[in-house]
Amino acid sequence: MRYLAKKITIIALCIFLLFQTGCWDQKIYEDIGFILQMGLELDKEKKLLYTVSVPVVAPDIEKKVEILSTSKNLLRESRETLRRVSGRNIEGGKTQHIYFSRELAERGTDELLEIFMRSPENPLLANVIVVDGSPKEMMEFSADFKDKPRPALYINDLLENTRQNSFIPETRVYDFLICQNAKTTDPVTPLFRYSKKEVQAAGSALFSGDRMVGELDEAETGLLHALMATKRKVQYIYKEQDTQENPNKIKKGAAILLKKIKRKVKIDIENGIPKIVIKLNLKASLDEYDEEHNLDDLESKRKLEKAVALSIKEDCTKLLEKIQKTGSDPLGFSEMIRVKHNKYWKSVQWKEIYSQVSFNVEAELMFEFYGAIS
Repeated sequence: MRYLAKKITIIALCIFLLFQTGCWDQKIYEDIGFILQMGLELDKEKKLLYTVSVPVVAPDIEKKVEILSTSKNLLRESRETLRRVSGRNIEGGKTQHIYFSRELAERGTDELLEIFMRSPENPLLANVIVVDGSPKEMMEFSADFKDKPRPALYINDLLENTRQNSFIPETRVYDFLICQNAKTTDPVTPLFRYSKKEVQAAGSALFSGDRMVGELDEAETGLLHALMATKRKVQYIYKEQDTQENPNKIKKGAAILLKKIKRKVKIDIENGIPKIVIKLNLKASLDEYDEEHNLDDLESKRKLEKAVALSIKEDCTKLLEKIQKTGSDPLGFSEMIRVKHNKYWKSVQWKEIYSQVSFNVEAELMFEFYGAIS
């Protein structure tokens, strides 16, 4: 009886499986065009120009990538149009870089990034980058670089190396959207420039909400990282302020690598205006200096440390004033005030008060390493 029961159970399960439906969403790699780079800009008629870069895997084709572009009102409509002109099914799940032209970024990106919140196939890990020029032109130029790998890989390497040196920030789609929707910290993205021979990481694009309002060069971006107390190393170039310096001297100043950065922010409200004090504790190595700096004794070393700290203080103060004039708040002072002085924060319009905020930077620096020979 037990054997018969098992046999009936097995037969019943087999019959049950015959009536089950299934699906197999098979996608052949060679038939798919994976979008690795996406460029968004305005064409001559002020319509949205959508450009994508798709790798070519066919062995008998010389080109590394296929560049496709179209002008439409919607990103989804643009992708469907490209599917009708490409020999492969265009998919966006592997997008690594999203380029906005400067002109488009200054008009606003809110409506364009909205699709990344709605559709799960669009990766939130894609890098958001502003291009000073035409993303389409940059992608076409980079496709013809003979001494560099595929454009997407080249840009990946460029981003990684420049981030490590704090020349640019790291901004993914989710970073941008979090800042944009929180409304207490403004996004900051890498800024690219290009030529027919190379792509250059030129610093940072400052945003107020979803609109680009200014830019920082690579040195200013490094100081911004220091003010943010990121864990990345920052290269700082110290320039002598001495007017008696020999104008014919070729080698001037010193190169300092800021290795450990600690930050404390104190915020007080005085007469309805925030007073913000930023204290930086910096540990660094002295990578290069000219012969005017005599480091034979401890007193001379301490004198140089104080001079560099004063220079960093002055440069950071100028940077904060520059950012403040643009109306951008990448350091998230609004968020700090919301947390520490919530009643005050609710009683004011931050964008109006921000222009009146006063900043004071205090910097202390200690050299941990002067070189093998000092």
